[in-house]
Amino acid sequence: MTTTAPTVQSQADRSYADMAEIDEFEQTIAAWKAGTIDDDEFRTRRLHMGTYGIRNSEDHMIRIKIPGGLIEPDHLDAIADVADEYSRGFAHLTTRQNFQLHFVKTDEVPGMLRRLAESGLTTREGCGNSVRTITQSHLAGIDPDEVVDTRNAAEVVTRYFLRHPLTQALPRKFKMAFDGSTRDHAQLGIHDIGFLGVVKDGQAGFKLYVGGGLGSAPREADLLEPFTPVDRVLPTVEAILTVFEEHGERKNRVRARMKFLLNKWGIERFRAEVETHRIRLERETIYPHIEAPIRPAARRADGEAITTIPLPGAGPTLAAGVLPAYEAWRDANVFGYDVEDEPGEVAYGAYATFHLGDLTSGQMRDLARVWRRIGDHVSVRTTIRQNLLFVGLQAEDVPVLFAALHDGNMALARAERSGDIVSCPGAETCNLAVTASRGLAGAVTDALEAGGLHEIEDLRINISGCPNSCGQHTTADLGFSGMARRDPNGNEAPGYRVFVGARIGDGGAKFGHYVAKVPAKKAPDVAVTLLERYATERQRGEQFADWVARVGPKTLKADLKVHDSMPALEEDPDFYTDWGNSERFAVQLGESECA
Repeated sequence: MTTTAPTVQSQADRSYADMAEIDEFEQTIAAWKAGTIDDDEFRTRRLHMGTYGIRNSEDHMIRIKIPGGLIEPDHLDAIADVADEYSRGFAHLTTRQNFQLHFVKTDEVPGMLRRLAESGLTTREGCGNSVRTITQSHLAGIDPDEVVDTRNAAEVVTRYFLRHPLTQALPRKFKMAFDGSTRDHAQLGIHDIGFLGVVKDGQAGFKLYVGGGLGSAPREADLLEPFTPVDRVLPTVEAILTVFEEHGERKNRVRARMKFLLNKWGIERFRAEVETHRIRLERETIYPHIEAPIRPAARRADGEAITTIPLPGAGPTLAAGVLPAYEAWRDANVFGYDVEDEPGEVAYGAYATFHLGDLTSGQMRDLARVWRRIGDHVSVRTTIRQNLLFVGLQAEDVPVLFAALHDGNMALARAERSGDIVSCPGAETCNLAVTASRGLAGAVTDALEAGGLHEIEDLRINISGCPNSCGQHTTADLGFSGMARRDPNGNEAPGYRVFVGARIGDGGAKFGHYVAKVPAKKAPDVAVTLLERYATERQRGEQFADWVARVGPKTLKADLKVHDSMPALEEDPDFYTDWGNSERFAVQLGESECA
């Protein structure tokens, strides 16, 4: 029997919301409060609605999905409204291109979700054992090295599996990402499924990678097949999910991610199982159409130079007093690109940067306002480095955007550079976090700025408050992972493991080398030591990972040993507090709600 797959909404209708399920969730809250459903059932239902528990609180963190990182002005206004009414007046951008808000009271969650739904946003399956937000390169459609535009593919796959019956009770959370370029801004190799755009015999498709993941046991994804035609993407994904649903670990949650199934079976058996299901699904199901336009990079000859586009001047828009700030921001945060199918036409991309991904409600409204003022030829994407990227700007738009960013404290001149540090929320709100990762991120930022080391290009620093890697520390040039240290008398102090030299690209993931274990108060010194040495020793064009390989992780490990010492508690009590805290450090772990 042939069946028709679930309907996929048109590209013009960007709404992911469903008001009826919010009404149902409100009834679930009432049932839980009345005692007719227990805590475990309520937890499962609220996680499927993107509603997490918070450390030492009865309130919630709400995760707002931004599929593919594509956002609209109305979305920013809606998030600003709910941040003011229900949260703390700001939102947090995540490494999964989503927004999160914290300390929302249980009874107020439905009202918050309705306001978001009015703008087309949903929290559905933002948490739980489901398909999480599908991410993609923030340069989709404009990357000069991109061979396939992934935007429609990411959109269709998102809509097809959102609320799909197969994805409601998987063994564990499931993550997918798309990128059309081997530069791999989406970090495909750390995902359950990574789609890398390729062209074969004039036909667009994808290399498929499976079984990647981070956490305390990071795993590089395996190549499932070198070319999956566009029309086979949906049945292939459904086949993979079916195999995972049927054979994934369900007793031991620690080993329930799909990467452990790949470890157990190996890629050959996994590939065979997927093919069996795919053949059946293609026979039984009619799938929605996916478009994957072939980009100019696929037609460019090997070695052909990419045009260098001059950056725009300030024009008459800006006052003379802000010109130095404009030029610094433009040089760090703005780039030009050729407009496809319009020879000689250029456009610009510009980053709005935020310290640790935090945006106030006022900033979000300012962004929506300037966006509408510039015009609907501009689009905006969230990035996995916790920033926003404006694309489609004309030369005259760039200083207009800068003026709004500058006035709203959103023009930090360090996008995608060493001072653009990524951090998970850490012990501030997370039940599993050991350390205050955001506090360390602020301290490292200050130390780099003091040493003039915050503007090194293409150098990524990532911080996680525990080994679970929400800050993606093992994928960075320099990564920190929170842990507890003890002195000889058993006194606890916050600490970090240090990782260096990860390589991410072309669907692969070579994780960072573990080189040190240091107290938290020494971690900024570690960052300064490594970046100073790299800045001094690097050869022309040498990336940080290349420098690590040349110098050798063992050498760096020996050099960092000096930062491992701990003073006695009575000698320096501050050493036994965490960054941003005044009280004595102690590990406080709660129950995990990551799935």
